[in-house]
Amino acid sequence: RAQMVHQGYIETHNATVDYDAVTGQMTVWSSNRGQFPLRSELARLLEVPETHIRVIATEPGGAFGAKITPLTEALAAIGSRATGRPVKLVMSRSEDLKAAIPAPQAVVTLKTGAKRDGTLTALEATVVFDAGAFPGGPLLAGCTLIGGYYVWPHLAIDGYEVMTNKVSVGALRAPGAPQVTFAIESQMDLMAEQLGLDPLEFRLKNAVAGGALMPNNRPYPRIGLKECIRQVQQSALWQRRLREGKGATGRTSGGRTRGYGVAVGGWLGGQQPAAASCTLNSDGTISVAVGSIDVSGTNTAFAQIAADEFGIPVERVRVQMADSATAPYSGQSGGSKTLRSTGAAVQQAARDALRQMLAIAAERLEVSPDDLEAVDSVIRVKGSPDQGMGFDLLYTLTTSFGNQPYRPILGQGSVASPPQAPSFVCQAVELEVDPETGEVTVLDAVCAQDVGFAVNPLAVAGQIQGGMVQALSIGLWEELLFDERGILRNPTFLDYRLPTALDLPRVTPIIVEVPTGAAPYGSRGVGEASIAAGAAAAANAVYDAVGARVFRLPATAERILAALGTLPDNG
Repeated sequence: RAQMVHQGYIETHNATVDYDAVTGQMTVWSSNRGQFPLRSELARLLEVPETHIRVIATEPGGAFGAKITPLTEALAAIGSRATGRPVKLVMSRSEDLKAAIPAPQAVVTLKTGAKRDGTLTALEATVVFDAGAFPGGPLLAGCTLIGGYYVWPHLAIDGYEVMTNKVSVGALRAPGAPQVTFAIESQMDLMAEQLGLDPLEFRLKNAVAGGALMPNNRPYPRIGLKECIRQVQQSALWQRRLREGKGATGRTSGGRTRGYGVAVGGWLGGQQPAAASCTLNSDGTISVAVGSIDVSGTNTAFAQIAADEFGIPVERVRVQMADSATAPYSGQSGGSKTLRSTGAAVQQAARDALRQMLAIAAERLEVSPDDLEAVDSVIRVKGSPDQGMGFDLLYTLTTSFGNQPYRPILGQGSVASPPQAPSFVCQAVELEVDPETGEVTVLDAVCAQDVGFAVNPLAVAGQIQGGMVQALSIGLWEELLFDERGILRNPTFLDYRLPTALDLPRVTPIIVEVPTGAAPYGSRGVGEASIAAGAAAAANAVYDAVGARVFRLPATAERILAALGTLPDNG
C-alpha cells in the first residue's frame, strides 16, 4: 500500500484574471504549466472561443506534476466575468493541501514466479488506485510499469480505479510509478532472498532491454536500464554493502542497525507536438521564441541547443517565453517530453535560420553554402577564416530600408509527437534504524539514470538529486491523513511531514547516456524517472536493517515498530 501524498511545491495554486466586457476578451496570468492546454480548458468551461482568451504564463514556484488543471484559473475567470473586475485568487497553504490534486493512494496485490536459477516466469498483479471524487488516476501508467521493468514470459495485470469521498487526484512526477514500483521492487527483494541471489544480479538478469515487449505488447526502443544497474553495482555505496554483507547483524552504531536497499524504476515519457521560431538580432545575437513554460531550466537547454547550431556562445542566445496570443504552440511542460518536443522544434528553427543566413553569405562571398561554416557570430569560408560576414552584417542586409533583395531571417521549426523515450533508473539507499524507536536516519543515496544525452549536465544532475529526495520523502515521511469522512487531518506543513536539510543525505547522481532517436542529440526526459524507485529502495533498506518488512508507505517509525511486533499494526 502507498498513501496519498502532496507534491510539496513552495508556491500555492494561484491565478489573476481580467475580463473585458466590451471586447469579450479575457486575460489570464497563471503559473500553470501549459498555457495552450489551459486556454483550451477554460474556453470549454466558459463556452467561449479559444481566441477570446489570452494566457500569460509565469514561471511556477514548483509544480512536480501539479498545476496542469485550471483550479484557481476557472474560479477567477468566472468571478471576473461576473463582476467585470479583475479577480486574483491565491490558495492558502491549508486550502492547497485540502483542495488541490495530490498523488493517489494505491493498493497492489502481487503473485510472481521464478526458476531456481533466478529466471522470472510469471507475474499476476492487481493494481487499485484511489481516484477521489472523480475519475482520473494514473491507472494505465501504473499497470504498464508494474510489468514493464523485467521480462515476464507470462503476465496478467488487472487495474481498477476506485472513487472515494476525497479530493480528486492528479499527477506527481511519474504518476503511479512510485506506488507500483514499491510493490514490484519489494517483491523482487523477497524473491532474491528466497532464491539466495544477490538483489542487483537478480535484477540485472531479468531487466528489460531494447526490443523487449512492454505489457502493452509494444517493443521498447533502445534503453539503458541494465547500464544503470551496473553503475550502481560499481558505486561506493553498494561496494560498502558487499563488504559488510547482507542483514542487520554485525552492523550496529549506537544501538542502531544499518541497512542497504536497491530498486529500479522508470517512466515511459510523454508525447505532444510543439513549434518554435528563431530570429537574428541587430547585434548578432539570436532570439528563440517558445510557448513552453520554463519549469526546470528547459530554457537554458533550448539556448544551448540553438547556440550549438549557430556556433556561438550560449550567452548570445535569448529564449523568450511568449504568451498564448503570440507564442508558437507547445503542450504541457511536463511528462518528460519538453526537451524532446519543444527542444527538437528549437533545433529545427535554428537550422532553418542558419540555412537562410548561409544562403545569403554564399551569394555575397561567391561560394557554395556547403563551403561555409558559422563560428563565433561569423559566417566564414571553411579553411579561410579571413573571408566571412558577421551576423550583425547579415541582419543589416536583411532589414535595411531600401531595395534589398533579402528577406528578414526567421527560422521556424515544428515537430509532431516524438516517439516515446522511456527512461530508467537504479537507486540505492544506505540508512540506519533505531529498533527501539523506529527512527530512520538516511546516510547515503545514489541514483544512476539513463538520460539519453545530457544537454545540460548540471541541470540533469539537479533533477536526479531532486527526484531522489522526493522519492525518499514518499518512502519515509510524507502522508496525507484522512478520517473516515474524507476530511484531511494534517492540512499544514506543521503536520504534513516534509523532509528538511537535516533529514537528507548526500545524493550522488550518476548520469548514464544511452541515446535514443528523434530528439536533440538522443536525449530523454529526466524529471520523472528519478522519483520512481527511491521509496522502494528505502523500504528495502529498512528490511535489510531490522529484518522486518513494511508493506505500507511511508515506512514511518510506527509502521516499523509494528512490523517488528513492538506496536500493534494500526495501518
